[in-house]
Amino acid sequence: MKENMLVRILDVHDGHVVYAFEDSETRCRWEGLLPGIGDVFLIDPDHPGKNARHIASPVEGAWKPDTDVMRWRKPITPGHPGSRMAVLKQRHRIRRSVRDTLDGLGFLEIDVPLLVHGAAPDVSINSFAVDERYLISSAEYQLKRMAVGGFTNIYSLTKNFRQGDVSSVRTPEFTMLEWGRVGGTLRDIENDAEMIVMDALDALTIDPVVSYQGKKINLKTPWDRIPVLEMIERLTRAPMPSFDAASCRRALEAAGAAIRNEWAEDAFFLFTLLMDTLQPRFGTDRPLFLIDWPLTQTLSAAANPEDPCLAQRSELFIGGIEIADGFAGLADPTMQTQLFNNALAQRKSEGLSPVACDQRYLEAMTLGAPFGAGMAMGFDRLVMLLTNQATITPVLAFGWDEA
Repeated sequence: MKENMLVRILDVHDGHVVYAFEDSETRCRWEGLLPGIGDVFLIDPDHPGKNARHIASPVEGAWKPDTDVMRWRKPITPGHPGSRMAVLKQRHRIRRSVRDTLDGLGFLEIDVPLLVHGAAPDVSINSFAVDERYLISSAEYQLKRMAVGGFTNIYSLTKNFRQGDVSSVRTPEFTMLEWGRVGGTLRDIENDAEMIVMDALDALTIDPVVSYQGKKINLKTPWDRIPVLEMIERLTRAPMPSFDAASCRRALEAAGAAIRNEWAEDAFFLFTLLMDTLQPRFGTDRPLFLIDWPLTQTLSAAANPEDPCLAQRSELFIGGIEIADGFAGLADPTMQTQLFNNALAQRKSEGLSPVACDQRYLEAMTLGAPFGAGMAMGFDRLVMLLTNQATITPVLAFGWDEA
């Protein structure tokens, strides 16, 4: 005997009903007294209506076909199969796979606090202030404090918050996977990222060559690792000897981007604009780790010992989307404090609100921060990629405007 199903009645006509079970609709003859539209029943799928157990009914006049409770059952794209309910089931399998992968590698999951005393001072991040605390924009500082305290391989899979972050791949409340290896290298965490994605593919039982928004992307490992300067030259065919303003201007002009006069000598801004312009072309046919970033583009990455102008940083792009960002962690508390102060000064110069930095993180660093490497992966974006969603909302149970 089949297990009873929880269904909602969508239509009643000529002794037949149309009911929704999860995200599918079925038309059948109803045995017994006909139900009302919007009613919820537990039914025997072989004998709909017979001994059906009534569970709930809408308030009179409340039921509408486009009501909120149908949000998850409807096709994401009208006229095509695939609902948010189906995507959320895949999301669950991906999340379970991520945890299984990291647990199997000997990592320990940490529940970090969501309200903290110190915020990230980066000019690109605006934190939500709550009384005298902030909602976390990343678990980085909490995980690093625990590394100082003796933990080695640890990870967090939790909510993060960044005010004003709204786009097709951004939402102010999102889920981030962050992990770190004390004593680990950049290559170690790149290998972790490859394993996390490949195991998620296995969990979904899909082929490593995935379709994403009309593009075929081969996810088979190992993935490409290319220095930033080399990648810019490949895509623009403009010489890129360094990250100075003149080199960035040439590359931007070759890429067809407009440059306003007031930007002409601002190397930091020009580089940011250049990367934003080129990003849709990163990792379009296979995943790409961009390495050897300018040290000026990060607040917490260690310098490359062979070239102190470069950071030991690796950013993962797949299908033109930034999926993850990793680096070897800075272990010098004096340098970290100076970088925080520089960021605060930049916030002030750009008219942004001041923030309190994480003093407990800085204090922990003075006690001897162990060298290692870590990475942050946008979990929602990973689900987007593996379920072929163009925007972030379908992979969320509740979008920012739906909560």
